[in-house]
Amino acid sequence: MSESGNGVLRFAIIWGGQTVSKLGSALTGFALGLWVYGLTSSVTDFALISVLTILPGVLVAPIVGVLVDRWDLRNAMRLGDCGAGLVTLVYAILISLGQLAPWHVYVGTAIASVSGAFQRTSYTALTPALIPAKHLGRANGLVQASDAAVPLIAPPLAGFLLSATSLGTVVLIDFISCLAAITTLSLIRSLPAGSGAASDAGTSALQQALEGWNYLKERRGLLGLLTFSVITNCSLSAMQVLLPPLVLDIANPAVLAGLLSTGGLGLLLGSVVMTAWGGPKNRIHGVLGVGMGLGTVMVLAGLFPTLRMLGYCTFMAGFCIPIMDASSQAIWQGQVPAALRGRVFAMRGMIAWSVQPLAYLAAGVMADHLDGVSFSIPALFGPLEQLDARSRGIALCFIAAGLLALIAAVRGYTARHVREVEETPPGTTFTEAVSPPSR
Repeated sequence: MSESGNGVLRFAIIWGGQTVSKLGSALTGFALGLWVYGLTSSVTDFALISVLTILPGVLVAPIVGVLVDRWDLRNAMRLGDCGAGLVTLVYAILISLGQLAPWHVYVGTAIASVSGAFQRTSYTALTPALIPAKHLGRANGLVQASDAAVPLIAPPLAGFLLSATSLGTVVLIDFISCLAAITTLSLIRSLPAGSGAASDAGTSALQQALEGWNYLKERRGLLGLLTFSVITNCSLSAMQVLLPPLVLDIANPAVLAGLLSTGGLGLLLGSVVMTAWGGPKNRIHGVLGVGMGLGTVMVLAGLFPTLRMLGYCTFMAGFCIPIMDASSQAIWQGQVPAALRGRVFAMRGMIAWSVQPLAYLAAGVMADHLDGVSFSIPALFGPLEQLDARSRGIALCFIAAGLLALIAAVRGYTARHVREVEETPPGTTFTEAVSPPSR
């Protein structure tokens, strides 16, 4: 078998193991969240689990990037899987002894978040080491497919397992899934040359971590692409946090669940399409062009907030996300040298993830501030006029978030260093790439 064929096979094996592990972790996360809420009846305690799922991994991301660049990528992924497996094993022991308490879940969730940072960063760096550049879009679409399928499958499956068996059984399944991921990594005996650790003797870990940021600063195209991603993440986060109260103003929780499932189906279908298609040849169109579509459907959802329109827009937003993300991921993987991938991808992830809680807060404050503010609505937008003051404010936030994404996409197209980011050879600045050679 050719080297590229070997790489694809090895990627498929790793993808299968990581998908199983993601599903196991999602089962445990959902089940433990229900357990904590059932025990404490505290929304704050329940929300704390969500915060601890994200925040610790964001905080350690720069150091994780340094370690991923130093180590064999398989060992970095093994560490992440072993960390998650160890947490799950401790849960199982505590459950069997009848000693599990909410604070155990908080600590375990934080440790699992750090382990997840190792998994995500090394997984992203590993993909271009195994997959030929022309197939990166398809490979990233496959990763997006597993990310879309797991949230659809995990809640109902966890609910069934909890009703049919016990919390201990769910945790045991998660532990087995971690072992499966570790086993698949053990089947991969070698990686292509050039994806190993970089030599950084004489520099501190902090200095090495900052090299990821320094690389971004010198490459305006990637920095512009990151700025676009941050803005669209803010818009999507606003949509995510404001959709439930908007829907519940005009319908019941069952309808809301159906709308959220529609979004999940859009995610899955978009991932499947991206896996089969691979995205546009000029991948920036898969980012900025699809980003314009995403902004448009968000504006439409705010202007015409009927259940039918909200369902359509939720599905289309879900469909756009994996195409946009997989195209962006392929650009990054092709533009960052192997020796810096861990640091750059970790820095990128830290910046992109850190804005999410801020966007949640800003969207809520903005919607509350618009509650009760009087303004006239053109007759064309009758569904918007029929909402109460609070939901009308939420709909206006949808419009603002969509316009923000649209403006960011248009700005990306008008900026040459972003529009032509793929034409900049890895390891060079945009200025160096477009300047004529010296004589």
